[in-house]
Amino acid sequence: MGEKTSSKGAAGMVIALGIAVALLCNWGGSLEGERLKTEIVQESALANGVPQQNAFQDYSQLSDPMLVLVNEEVPLPESWGFLPFLVDDEVVDRRMAQDLLSMVQAAEKDGVWLWVASGYRSRERQQVLLDNLIQENREAGMEEVQARKDALKTVALPGHSEHETGLVVDFNDVSQQFADTEAYRWLQEHGPEFGFVQRYRAEKSSVTGVEEESWHYRYVGKENAREMERLGLCLEEYVLYRKSQGGR
Repeated sequence: MGEKTSSKGAAGMVIALGIAVALLCNWGGSLEGERLKTEIVQESALANGVPQQNAFQDYSQLSDPMLVLVNEEVPLPESWGFLPFLVDDEVVDRRMAQDLLSMVQAAEKDGVWLWVASGYRSRERQQVLLDNLIQENREAGMEEVQARKDALKTVALPGHSEHETGLVVDFNDVSQQFADTEAYRWLQEHGPEFGFVQRYRAEKSSVTGVEEESWHYRYVGKENAREMERLGLCLEEYVLYRKSQGGR
């Protein structure tokens, strides 16, 4: 990460892509050709989309509200509009409500039980959660600085939590054990069909800055979710990829 690609490196990339195209032409529609095509698409997306150092400094949001980016570096826009809707006694943004309800119903038909344990959180509620965890850490013997640092591993700063968008749901028991359940396996297979992606994956923690959360799902819309899964990109990578393709 960090340094810009040199002209020599860029030329190498062009040559490599040329070879790849030639191979695709030779292999045509074979199974191996399709596999290579998929790998090339993924590598191209990553080359265009992987966040570099300070990639989100002065970040400008895309116009698609379903792709609003909120992380440690990028706060929720002050202009963000929230449309409340009640699901399982939890409030979510109305713009994802129908797809969420359809997904829960589809899972139920397959004998899988999904329920929303947590949805929208206000900035004030986020502050309370953070303060409580810091206090718990202090009571466990940590110094103030370490207590706060440790708390921020699992609770985002107010204004930097995806839960404040209303486009996030935590499912079922909100624990690492969720990854071992049939519900998790069902979501992995069917979530993108309804516009939902697992926001924090273990293999993307170096990009998102968040350890794996198997229960935390972000609504990005059906088309975006399918494309993110096809390219193997997390939200940080995907928004930069979209920008590299001329997205606004």
